Amino acid sequence: MTKAQWIATSLVAVALGALVLLAVVVFFSERSAVIIENAGEQDADVTVDVVNAQQFSWRGRLRPGERVVQLARFSDNSFRITCKDSTGEHAHAGGYVTNGMPQVVTIKVDGCANVSTDVDF
Repeated sequence: MTKAQWIATSLVAVALGALVLLAVVVFFSERSAVIIENAGEQDADVTVDVVNAQQFSWRGRLRPGERVVQLARFSDNSFRITCKDSTGEHAHAGGYVTNGMPQVVTIKVDGCANVSTDVDF
C-alpha cells in the first residue's frame, strides 16, 4: 500500500468513525424530534410544554402550512399542547413518550379545536 493510499484509507476510517460516534451520541442523548405542523386554514398560536420546562418548551405562531422541527427531552413521558385561534383557546394532552428513547413526535394542528399527536419510534 502506498503512502497516499494509506492516508486515504485512514481519512475514510476517521470519517466513518466520526459518523458512528455522532449516531451513538444522538441515540443516547435521549432527544426526540418534535414536528409541529399547522394543517389548518388560519394562523394558530401554539404552545407545547413538558412538566419540566427546562427540558422542552416551545411557543410560536404558525401560519397555514407552516411546519417547525425541534429537539426535546421527555423525561416525564408526556406533554401538553395549548392552541389559540379565532375559534378560541383549546388545551390538549399529548401522547406518551418513552423515557430515554429517541422518537418522532408529530403534532398536527387542523384548527385549534382539532389537534392530533402521533409518537413513532
